[in-house]
Amino acid sequence: ARLDRVRDLFLVGCYTGLRFSDLTGLRIENISKDKKVIKVRTLKTDETVVIPINSIIQNIIDKYDGHLPTAISNEKMNAYLKELGKEAELNEQIEVIYTKGGKRVRELFEKWELITVHTARRSFATNAYLSLVPAISIMKITGHRTEKNFLKYIKISQEDNANKLINHPFFT
Repeated sequence: ARLDRVRDLFLVGCYTGLRFSDLTGLRIENISKDKKVIKVRTLKTDETVVIPINSIIQNIIDKYDGHLPTAISNEKMNAYLKELGKEAELNEQIEVIYTKGGKRVRELFEKWELITVHTARRSFATNAYLSLVPAISIMKITGHRTEKNFLKYIKISQEDNANKLINHPFFT
């Protein structure tokens, strides 16, 4: 049951793009009367965002009798997400490159080791972008002010980019 709640909250994050602080602060009052949008004033930017509710979020709201799953701490949620990822056998090797002491370091991790609550927010932005939601519309939800910063934020591989463009009129 504890992992169900964590998974459900993570899914809400994947389909809303909300930061952990806003995700865990969601209340029934944030869900519109007709249950078609979530409206929330974000803590970090003090901006109001309005996010359409898709069927997955609606199913989660229904599962919790008109509410959203109750939150736990960021640290606990991250630990449980790693547990879920390991259970789901997300074992693909991911290379992480970073600079430490002026030297480039390459490290290999299994995908499950890298999952955090913030992964949901990045997944929202990337998946919406790959689904051809206009960047400006995604930025209205994520709060990115410049397209330059937004494009740095999303994770899109060369293959994903090519697949996105394959049916574009320019390439047909």
